[in-house]
Amino acid sequence: MRLFKQIFRPLRRIVWALIVAFMVGVHNFYKQEMDSPDTIISQIEIDAEEEDSSPKD
Repeated sequence: MRLFKQIFRPLRRIVWALIVAFMVGVHNFYKQEMDSPDTIISQIEIDAEEEDSSPKD
């Protein structure tokens, strides 16, 4: 029984870490899918304007 616990505990942690990593990856994928093309284009335009207005050294 003790051997079983010594093997099961690290295995359980690894499985938990893989599940969490998978869930985060799925969440990021769906979040990117939900962004509309209009918001992506407007964000690119805002970024370009900020770069243009930055002081030149």
